[in-house]
Amino acid sequence: MDKLVSTFTGVAADVKTVAPPLAGLVLIIIGLIYMFAKDPQRKESCTSWMINVGVGFGLVYLGASLVTWLGTKVGAGGGF
Repeated sequence: MDKLVSTFTGVAADVKTVAPPLAGLVLIIIGLIYMFAKDPQRKESCTSWMINVGVGFGLVYLGASLVTWLGTKVGAGGGF
């Protein structure tokens, strides 16, 4: 059980490390598309993409943080 918990905690820590730079890179790419877009509809879709990336990043980071937190609770002998 401890190996399983440590595996999940390790994966969650890796996700927390990779998620911010990846989200930043995607936002930069969307920002460049927004800057060079001439069509107002394309700019509006880029704005919604930026919001979706922000929400997605928040959900992924929150989920990884929750897994890490639960891993410390379960790994410490159960705090429930």
